[in-house]
Amino acid sequence: MKQYENLASIYDRMIDVNYDEWLNFIEEYLRRKEIILKGKKTLELGCGTGNMTLRLRPRGMEITALDISDDMLTLAQEKAFKKRFKINFLNQDMVDFELNRKFDLIFSFCDGYNYITDEESLANSFHKVFTHLNNQGVFMFDISTQHKLKDIIGGNTFTMNDEKLCYIWDNYYEKDILEMYITFFVPEGKLYKRIDETHVQRAYSVETLIKLLHKTGFSRVEVLEDYSFNALKDESIRATFIVEK
Repeated sequence: MKQYENLASIYDRMIDVNYDEWLNFIEEYLRRKEIILKGKKTLELGCGTGNMTLRLRPRGMEITALDISDDMLTLAQEKAFKKRFKINFLNQDMVDFELNRKFDLIFSFCDGYNYITDEESLANSFHKVFTHLNNQGVFMFDISTQHKLKDIIGGNTFTMNDEKLCYIWDNYYEKDILEMYITFFVPEGKLYKRIDETHVQRAYSVETLIKLLHKTGFSRVEVLEDYSFNALKDESIRATFIVEK
């Protein structure tokens, strides 16, 4: 199933994320680990339209960013070109990517792993990360928690209606799987263009992810709340994993 095929052009308008806070956390966390960002070979999985990619690049890292969506990559490349940033964008799947090099840091932001809905594919992605990560390297990613997908989004309908964007977002949750059916109406001149998207995410327990990461071979796994130094709670909506090889 292709997701984000039609959504790329309006993605940045509908995502409510404080990317700068995420960046501040990353910088402070790695500073405490005495890891200097400048010069680090960095890989971003599921980079989307490049919102975090373009924030990381000015820190002096050598960045490769991949995504399965051509449309999202096109927008990311356009943003990088306008800022004159040199970033290696690749059209690959984070489940089975293959690059002929290793990295010091690997990131995946904004629910990338929720979109991998079976454990075999998830384990394969972790294995790919492990083989592409240098020894003593750091792998950082986030997920939307079970609480968020089941109790906040699942079974609910959300709507938005303003001059630039309208949508109806229906959600159905069953057996850890969240199905999202979104209809957008985007103004084009005096008319509106309709865009229909179906997205599927899986809610993973923290315990399941930790077990798979250790099974892959990672030596240390830390889990925090939403790119902060706070401990993860039952009501947390996002979990951030920091993993060391």
